[in-house]
Amino acid sequence: MNRPTRRIGPRPPRVAVLVALTLALGLSAANPSRSGAAEPPTVYLHKSVRRVELGEGPRSYWLFEPADPTPATAPVIVFNHGWFAVNPGVYGAWIDHHVRKGRIVIAPRYQRDWSTPPANFLPNSLIAVRDALDVLSTSPAHVRPDRSKFAIMGHSAGGNLAAQMAAVAAEADLPIPRAVISVFPGEVFQSRKPDLASIPASTLLVVFAGERDVVVGDQRAREIFAQASSIPSDRKKFILYRSDLRGIPQFRADHLAPTGAHLSFDTKDGLLPVVQMAQAEVNAFDTVGFWRITDLTLEAAFAGKTLDEATDRGEAFRHLGFWSDGRPVLPPIVGDDLNLIPRVYPRAGIKFLGWPILLPPPKDAAVSKMGVTIERR
Repeated sequence: MNRPTRRIGPRPPRVAVLVALTLALGLSAANPSRSGAAEPPTVYLHKSVRRVELGEGPRSYWLFEPADPTPATAPVIVFNHGWFAVNPGVYGAWIDHHVRKGRIVIAPRYQRDWSTPPANFLPNSLIAVRDALDVLSTSPAHVRPDRSKFAIMGHSAGGNLAAQMAAVAAEADLPIPRAVISVFPGEVFQSRKPDLASIPASTLLVVFAGERDVVVGDQRAREIFAQASSIPSDRKKFILYRSDLRGIPQFRADHLAPTGAHLSFDTKDGLLPVVQMAQAEVNAFDTVGFWRITDLTLEAAFAGKTLDEATDRGEAFRHLGFWSDGRPVLPPIVGDDLNLIPRVYPRAGIKFLGWPILLPPPKDAAVSKMGVTIERR
């Protein structure tokens, strides 16, 4: 299957200085180009995705369910967006990948606009996920959730939220999270609660950071990894993505690297949605990197394996494919000892809020247009 590409490349200096539009999405500019890295074929169990929007305001959510064929039951993934990245289209290619692999995705919209206090992000998302599970469990129109296969993930502010949700899952009447995947996490405002040591010891934890992530740095990623102290070392891994500038496109491990647009999921919501969608393209950094590592983690979690067992002590996480000339893509640094993993600078990212200079989207920006059935209620 031919995959669309996501532009990754040099960012103009003025944008680098003024970036920090949100903790979810810094806005970058680069020259579009096709990936030179070889990708293995992906086998999907389902040809399309059924989507429905439920709830109101910052406690609303999107349900994405596999279809064609429709399964009787499916594992459940909670996918938390970044700050002001409330348009599911921004992460839509990754969501589409999850669902067509046979997973239900619940995507909470935990904020409405600037008026939603960060302190409300966690309670808003918990209410949305509980309601979504209830709808899935009781409505004949939906795929039944397999509560024994439940995982939580998110990017940026959503990556921080994923860890917090896992810490309070038991008291919030959510299923035990079998896996938590925190991608380039950051805090809008610092909070000491909830206690991440409450994340169950049986959970698999993967935390990503990017060496060129000037928006959030690696501080919160390291805190999450260290504070999830109940999880033994063979069940958690810290992954530092590194940039590889040797091929086309130049893979840059910046804050936008995990995003990937899907036109069929574009709701036009959020802050500067046209710009957000234009900057969120897909390449092998996503498919061979973020997506594949997440798939390995979920498969291990749902099979009751440790990460060491499933990935040869993290070795499987280090392979990101090869450039067209046969050279391997620069692998991430993977480990469970933070003392052996280099720091990202600035460590806490850029803390001020500013409006970056907006650049026009590329004329040939490619985004996913796979089949989807849309229903609004």
